[in-house]
Amino acid sequence: MKKILSLTICLVLVYCLSGCTIFNRESSNAYRNDKELADEMIENIIDCAEKEDAKALTELFSQYAKNSILNLDKEAEEFINYFQGSYKSWNGNASSHEKSEYGQIIWRELKGHYSVITDEAQYEIAYIYIPFDKEKPDKEGLTSIEITTEEIFNKDEFLWSLDKKPGIYVTKDKKETYLEQSLITPEELIQASGLTKEQYSEVDLEQFIEDFDIKHEDVNTLNIPLLLEEYEPERKFGIYDVSYLLEDKIEERTSDFTENVYAVAFMENKNTSTECVYYDLLDSKRYRMSDGYLFDDLHQVQGGYYADGQQIVEAIEKYDVFDWESGTVEEEITDPQNMVLAVLYDDGTVFRVEASGLLSQVLPNEYDEVKEMLLSGEYSGS
Repeated sequence: MKKILSLTICLVLVYCLSGCTIFNRESSNAYRNDKELADEMIENIIDCAEKEDAKALTELFSQYAKNSILNLDKEAEEFINYFQGSYKSWNGNASSHEKSEYGQIIWRELKGHYSVITDEAQYEIAYIYIPFDKEKPDKEGLTSIEITTEEIFNKDEFLWSLDKKPGIYVTKDKKETYLEQSLITPEELIQASGLTKEQYSEVDLEQFIEDFDIKHEDVNTLNIPLLLEEYEPERKFGIYDVSYLLEDKIEERTSDFTENVYAVAFMENKNTSTECVYYDLLDSKRYRMSDGYLFDDLHQVQGGYYADGQQIVEAIEKYDVFDWESGTVEEEITDPQNMVLAVLYDDGTVFRVEASGLLSQVLPNEYDEVKEMLLSGEYSGS
């Protein structure tokens, strides 16, 4: 009887353990909360810095990034040495992008930015993290990290570097402006990397160099052949489709209109002549296109750096955009127009105002000023 009881208990334990295994196997970062994933990653990064464990920091990176970065160990050591003092607190968040098909998530990307305070300094840490990639699991993990101090981050000329290519970036002094950066030429890249014609024959090298922001010194830190092999111009590190901002069925925000804004999108169509502008406040970039649809592929245009996106948001509030009502003209329209203005927040909520018909009739007088400000990227402050 005791043997039967013992056998029964063993079988139950095996079943329970098997059940846990199956459950864990089916669990996926594809379904975990964005905030949980983002906060977990910054805590892992801080833990590596606190323990001065450069090897553990490199283990946070995806296999793709490890293979792409030739000097990852050295870069991790530099990151660890730059982080000084005992950790006290952190604060920040991340934007989330994903691709899905038939309701199933194909891949997700998080772009985080956190302020980390120690007893010696305040650091600004940003990262690009792919927690889930069904098609290419070797890309799951960190793609890049950048660290600098609060003082350097607050300089007008500061630009993040991590969104261009895999790596660990330690920014110790002021950076060049975008226009001052000198990219390598296709001919120089071929020679410096020892590329064969088979490796680059099907790739637009000029676009490849521009997408990864490759300069002469990068040839010694990047695995150029691997990057060419994996190159996807329409995707690169993350999704660049933000058309969902202009669609329906999104929860609207009702308070704190200027707090924690991630992006501003604006589109106006008039007699098939379209104006589009998209502000990515996290990366301080501004994209604009005329007579085309920008939002499902930001790679259609080169994003220009824009340092004061928060000023745009505050101006939108000043013009009472958050009190505008969507509207439409019911009578026959001889001059059809439609407009959508959306503001995206870090918690995923979106404020959106939209109108169709004769916009001069359904929108307030401030509309023309807001439109001019968004399309020009300038705000007079008056």
